[in-house]
Parts: sequence; structure tokens; C-alpha cells
Amino acid sequence: MKSIGANSEARVCLTRLLKITPAIAALALLLTAGTWSARAATIEGTVFDPSGKPVPSARVNLLARLTPVAERRSDAQGHFRFENLSAGAYRLVADVPGFAASAVSVDLAADETRSADLRLALSAVEEHVVVSASLGGALAPQVGSSLSVLAQKDIEERGAQSVLEVLRDVPGVAVAEAGRRGGATGVFIRGGNSNYNLVMVDGVQVNQFGGDFDFAPLPAEGVDRVEIVRGPESALYGSNAVTGVINIVTHRGQGPPHFTVLGEGGSFTTRRFATGGSGLTRGLSWAYDLSRLDTGGVVPNDGFRDQSAFLNLGYSRSLRRQLNFHFFGNANDAGAPGPFGSDPLGVFPGIDRTSYNKQNLFGYQGTYIEQFSPRLRQVTSASVASNDYYFHTSFGDSYSDNLRGVLNTRSELTVSSQDFLVFGFEYNREQVKNTYIADARNTPFLLPRTSFAYFAENRWNPSRRWVVITGVRLDDIRTHQLPPDAFGSRPLLPAQSVAKANPRLSATYLAREASAMSGFGATRLHGSFGTGIRAPSGFELAFTNNPRLKPEKSLSFDTGVEQRFLADRVVLDATYFYNRFKDQIVVLGSSLSNLSSFTSANLANARARGLETSVRVRPARSLDLSANYTRLDSAILALDGTTLAPSPFAVGQPLTRRPRNSGSFNATWYHGRLMLNLNGYWRTRVLDVEPNYGAFGGLFPNPGYFLANSGFAYRLPRGVEVYGRLNNSLNRKYEEALGFPALHLNFLAGMRFTFPAQ
Repeated sequence: MKSIGANSEARVCLTRLLKITPAIAALALLLTAGTWSARAATIEGTVFDPSGKPVPSARVNLLARLTPVAERRSDAQGHFRFENLSAGAYRLVADVPGFAASAVSVDLAADETRSADLRLALSAVEEHVVVSASLGGALAPQVGSSLSVLAQKDIEERGAQSVLEVLRDVPGVAVAEAGRRGGATGVFIRGGNSNYNLVMVDGVQVNQFGGDFDFAPLPAEGVDRVEIVRGPESALYGSNAVTGVINIVTHRGQGPPHFTVLGEGGSFTTRRFATGGSGLTRGLSWAYDLSRLDTGGVVPNDGFRDQSAFLNLGYSRSLRRQLNFHFFGNANDAGAPGPFGSDPLGVFPGIDRTSYNKQNLFGYQGTYIEQFSPRLRQVTSASVASNDYYFHTSFGDSYSDNLRGVLNTRSELTVSSQDFLVFGFEYNREQVKNTYIADARNTPFLLPRTSFAYFAENRWNPSRRWVVITGVRLDDIRTHQLPPDAFGSRPLLPAQSVAKANPRLSATYLAREASAMSGFGATRLHGSFGTGIRAPSGFELAFTNNPRLKPEKSLSFDTGVEQRFLADRVVLDATYFYNRFKDQIVVLGSSLSNLSSFTSANLANARARGLETSVRVRPARSLDLSANYTRLDSAILALDGTTLAPSPFAVGQPLTRRPRNSGSFNATWYHGRLMLNLNGYWRTRVLDVEPNYGAFGGLFPNPGYFLANSGFAYRLPRGVEVYGRLNNSLNRKYEEALGFPALHLNFLAGMRFTFPAQ
């Protein structure tokens, strides 16, 4: 790590940027202020299905040139309306699952009311507007990065209780859940570590200090969609976005007030209750969701309780000025019986009947949007997130408290009808206090870290076939002084600062347009390149005597092709990716009993490359089919300056818990009021760690498995729906994490009430 004194060049660069950025914003405001019109206009219309019937609850997005500016849901008659608009060129896109996104361009004059109806066509293509793959948001086909969106419909069809259940359907993503509901769960994207993913809830960063995040408590109830961007995104978000970004977007208030209530029960004394509601009245939007899940588990001390709440508020009488507030909270506690499955060393200590853990996860965010002119918009947000753990064991109690505050402001400037520029500044302050991060008196102390970042992104659309996105972010990461520790392994470490610049380039090209005379449809090429970083964790900083410890980093690229067939009813995508991980932090030492012999250094290296393929077929309105397959080739490389890998690994070994082959499928059929679903996931064997002692106990193979689930839902009159799920339908025995058996055959059944009935 560079010292503050040795980092003068980066400081000079940051100082210049500090002076330049306000000047650029002021100049942009002066250049565009003259084009602003105080008069307001309106766009309204109706969404129709292929038979000409109105489509209720259709998501309609309004885009100004290259960026989305507003969203509405069609009412029971399929009608939508955008009011208080300024004059200009707009584009309307309807996003309805199972249909092509109908798009209409509208040139709006001041004080004009225009009617623009949207007509849908049956399609396997779903053009979602995403907010996590590009600053300001963009249509998915405009983004060259690999992107998957799991909509509310996908979640409901699978009867998912948690977000992690649908993540298995994403190509390039591997999930390792420690056995049962509530077990610690890690997600690995394209061979990266589980702490290489930036996780957000409505844009609020929720990773712990150093990048770790446990997906077990995230509920499916209240989630509108899950956006998964595969590839490094540190050019947008800085630290932790090394191999991907997972953004959970919750419900927004739309339309007249409506409410839902559900209750379900099933195997292992599982119970879940939830309620939610939303609405939009006179510019005030509101939405809430409350849920609770309880389960008894399969062995003693295996219970899990999970309580969650989401709240979204917004106020906007026009698109010129918007105010939004997001809140989410989760409180959960889980028994910790320990590993009770595979025991490769024959040292099974028995079920732990004492240990348990509790977690409190909270996040708050306020966003203010000011449209200074038709060409310039300023977006400012402030968020606070806490992620606190408490652990009780027979050996004593411990805790880990994480807190993060982020202030972000960005200017969105429409340079021309083909060029969109975003630039801004972010202040990110995170801190951790942990039982084991202690000073020389063995007293835990607060370990803070601050990042000052400048970023810019340009979205260029030189023709209707090309979209090129370039971006860069410069982070100045500052770690505060660390006192000596009680073990004598860490001397007084001075405050440190390191500057990291992360570039990003993505492009998409429409190589061939669809032809009405041929079953061979449009061909879209896409690709991206970028770098990612992860700043050291609290433990990596606390148990080292290395004052130059710096962030881990990755260099990655991908390239692929999306091919459509039969009037977009079949969509096939194949993407090759390559990740090179460098400067990975490795701990050097002899034994856990002699902590003073340990030190940390950026010496480790790894590589992951592979192929992601997916296919989606929509042969009829009543049938939706999809499948994906991932081939991953990962390898541990030698430490810098040696021919050896970090102990206990060997050079060339695959990375742990990353399958070489994996895939999933989903089939959903609708017939009147009935919905039937069948989905499954499979993977080949992986290399795993000994369940009782981790990597110190050695490495062992964990066999592959096949998982199948099935379910149904039936809509009764007056807004009542009954549903049921049969999970692990084939009653297979398997362990996603070695030593922690997954649930065998189990069922869930429930009822959902919606009022007023739709």
C-alpha cells in the first residue's frame, strides 16, 4: 500500500478534479438553461395484447433520448399517463413478460397532449430497463455487459421464499448454501470469490467491510426484480464489484391502492406470512412489504426465524423534481448445529445444541432529482446501511458490527441525441468493530476506511445499430491508523492511502436485423472489458504487519452473440468470458496457535474462464421454456515470484466450490386460471474444504447433484389464489457445501389474497 506522502501524484490529480468538476457542471447548466421551457406536456395511451385486448399492470417506461426518466403501470383498462413533461423527443417502451417490448417514439411540443398506444407481440425477448449496469439506467439490449434480470413473475412461478433460490437460474452464477434455510450462503460469479460481488438493495450497498455478504436472509417477498451484472463494475461502484453486481429492486408505488396478504406452511414446521401494498395518489407514491418466515429445521438447534420489511416513498408532481426514500430492514436468528453430513476426517463432534447467531441488517436511502433543463439532470443520494452479527457459542460470545455511509451526486448531461454523459463524485465511509479486531489491551476498536471517488461514463449511440459505453472511476481509498495488537503480530501501522483507477468499456452491435420473410431473426453482438478491486477486510488488516497491503484486483473481458429466431419466439445467447485475479491477499504463517508468525501480502493469483449459454423459447402465450449451461475452467496460479500455490492448494487446482459444469431449466405452463411449473438445477462435483476445520483440515471432492422442483398455482374468484410447491421432488441427497446436507423432499402450500381483486 502506498503511504500518503508517497501518493502525492494521485492527490494532485484528485485536487484538480475537485476544482474542475463543479466548473463542468456550472458550464453545462449555462449551456442548457436557455432551452428550458416552463410549460408542461402529457403523453398518454393504452397497452394492447396481440388480440387487441387492453393489458393491465404493464410496466411502461419513458425514455428521453438514451436514458429512462419515468415509469408507470397501466391501470385495469390498460391505460397509462405521463404528465408535466417538457418539450422534447421521447420513447415509450412497454415491458410485459412473454411479449416483445413495443417501442414508440414521440416528439412532444410544449403544452401538448399526445396519445401513443403500445401494441405487444408474443416473444421470448424481455427488454427490461436496468439501473445497475449503467449510470442513469438503460435498456438491457443497449448494454454490452452480460446481464440477467429475474422479474417478479419469475420469482412467483418458482414459489421462491428467498432471493438465493432464483439466483441458481442465472448462467455463470454458483450458489453454495450451508444445508438448510438460514445456513450461511455464498454466491460465486464467473469463478470469483464470494466476496467479489457488490450487493445492493434498491441501490444501497450492503456488503460487510471487505466485501462479504450472506444471502440467506434476503426474502423474495416484496422484490420486483433482481438484476445480475456479470463482469467487473468497479468503474461504476468502486470496491467489491470485482466479478459482478447483484441489485435487488423492490416494489414501487403505482396505480390505485391495492394490497396482498399470504400465508403458507409446509415441511419441518415451516410457516411464512407476508403482506404488502402500494399506490400512487397526487404525486405521492408508496409501497410496503412485511414478511416473516419460521422453520424448525431437520436436527436439534436448526431453527430459523427471518423477519423483513421494505418501504418505498416517492413524491413528484412533475419529472422536473423528484424525491424518493427507501428503507429495508431484516432481523433473523438461526441455530448453528454445525456440519452433520460428510465427515472426511472422521472427527464428527456431534450436533452443536448451544451455538446460534443473530443478524440485523438495515438500510436507508434518500434521493433527490432535479431536472435543471431538458438536457441536464442532477441526481443526489445519501444512504446508510448497517450489518450487525452476534454469535453465541459454548466457548464465548462474539460480535461484528458493520456500518457504511455513502453520499453520491452525479450530473446527467444529454450532449446530443446520440451522446449521453454522466459524471460525478462519491464519498464512501465504512467501518467495522469486531470482537477479534483488538488493540494491545485486547480491547476491540473501531476500524474505519474512507473512499473519495470521481467517475464518468459516456453512452454513445452513433447509429441505431451501435451503442458504446465507456467509463472510468478513480478511488482514493484511505485506511486509518491501526494500533498494535495483543498478539504482537501487528505493530503500529500508520494511516494509508492508495489511488486506484478502474476503466470500463462495453459495446453492442446489431449485426443483422430481423426479417419478416425468414425464421432467422436479429443478431446482436455484445462484449465488455474492465477491471475490478476489493479493498482488504477488517481481519486482513488486523492480522498483518504489512503496511503496504493493497486492494485485490481483476482484469476481465467477455464477448458474445445473441441470436433470435422465429419472430423473436426463440432467443439464444452464448458468451465467452475471461477473468484474471491478481494481488490476492494471502496469509503466510505456520499455525493458528502462533498468530505472531502470520503476515499478509498481495501475492496470490488465479484465473477463471468459460462459456455461458442460455436459451429462452416462447412457442405460445401459455408456455414459457428456458435453460442455461455454464462451462467454467478455473485454476489457482503460483504466488508471485514462486512456483508454489498458497497452502494447502496446488498450482492448477480448481477454485473451491466452483463447478466445472452447471446448468438449470425452467418450464411454465398457463391454462386459464391454472399455472404449472417445473424447474431444476444441476452441477458436477467441486473441490471443497473439510467442514470442521476449513482449508486447514484439507481439501476434498464434493459430488455433483441434480435438483428438481415442481409447483402449481390456481386463481380463484375475488382475488384468491392457492398454490403449492414440491421441492427436491426426486428426494436426492446432496450437499452444496461439504458436510451440510441440503433439505430432502419437502413441500409448501399456501394462499394469497389480493384486494381489490384484479
